Amino acid sequence: MRLCFGLLAVFAGLTETARAQEVSLSGRLDFRLVAPSGEDSNFDGGLGKFRWGNGRGSPVLPDLGGAILRGSVLLTPELRAVADIRYDPRQKTAVDLLDAYVRWRPVSTTNWRWSVKLGAFFAPISLENTGIGWTSEWTITPSAIDSWVGQELRTIGAETTLEWRGSVDRFEAVGAVFGLNEPAGETIDAYGWTFNDRPTGLFDHLRLPEQEQRYSHEFRQFDHAVGYYAGLAWERPDTGRLALLYYDNRTDPAAHDSYEFNWHTQFWSLGYSTQFGPVVVLAQALAGSTTIAPTPTFVSTTDFWSYYVLAGIERGAWRYAVRFDQFGTRGHQPGTDLKSDERGIAGTAAVTWTPRKGLSIVAEVLTVDYNRPLRTTIGKPAHTTETQAQIALRVGF
Repeated sequence: MRLCFGLLAVFAGLTETARAQEVSLSGRLDFRLVAPSGEDSNFDGGLGKFRWGNGRGSPVLPDLGGAILRGSVLLTPELRAVADIRYDPRQKTAVDLLDAYVRWRPVSTTNWRWSVKLGAFFAPISLENTGIGWTSEWTITPSAIDSWVGQELRTIGAETTLEWRGSVDRFEAVGAVFGLNEPAGETIDAYGWTFNDRPTGLFDHLRLPEQEQRYSHEFRQFDHAVGYYAGLAWERPDTGRLALLYYDNRTDPAAHDSYEFNWHTQFWSLGYSTQFGPVVVLAQALAGSTTIAPTPTFVSTTDFWSYYVLAGIERGAWRYAVRFDQFGTRGHQPGTDLKSDERGIAGTAAVTWTPRKGLSIVAEVLTVDYNRPLRTTIGKPAHTTETQAQIALRVGF
């Protein structure tokens, strides 16, 4: 975690010593009313699919969804520093960093443009989460794919992007190298796919199932491996945007310490976004695997896949969205006959009302129907359906 503290120190030093041409601050407060499902939240070590839960499913819970502050400093016309800070009393530390990076993007007078990012930031995977603090502007809760990306993945390293902008078409290539993300994959093995709108802070940790009585510290390094991802995208105004990305943290699955394992995680992501008149369509599929091999006789692999389709429309102060998810995992625990397989579907409906700039009210209902045999080990049925309803009051500046 020393690198994470270093990133914050560098950001603070740049803002103090450089003659910035532009300094901007923006933020969002998020207040919630939640009707949770009857399952315990996975954030508390339960096997529920949602961020919120109390094991009863009857009361309506008022809570703080979080408070986000973004600082952006234009140091030169080409160099910008950005950091997102979140306050959430449920974190390991109440105030935590979601990302902190500098981006160099020289002014271009040709069809070509390039940029470089250095620090800690989200990989360019999500189609939904384009708002401050990596939030969605269509729903409260992102898809299973983006819930997992926010929970377990963060690029701590360097990324470069090369763009070619034609009169109609635009092509983009991206590549990155990173470290300090070697436990990524542990929670998707432990819980399967989950749905939550709370990306993990750089200094936070994730609760593993209660019977394990452990936490996953996502941003750690066990060996000297350098991970990477690479992607290509094509965009055309009358067609949409198509993006393909391959990710591999390249870690040694045999590396571990007395507390935590390395998880060799790799996947492909394919995303497409377009617009038909007033209707926006987002579609994405992701498939990969994660492996640990702490001993030659103990090799455990979990294959995972998911896809979703979201359709949204904006009418004046109102925005409506519906989304369908399907997901699954397939794995085997060595020495047992119990497979850590999972199959499920989810449906989401959300309505956003924005009466004035900086103020939004979002109502969402999310239902997940799934089968996970590992639930039987704690006396729960393998197949269940969970429903969660939320109202979020978002105040921004």
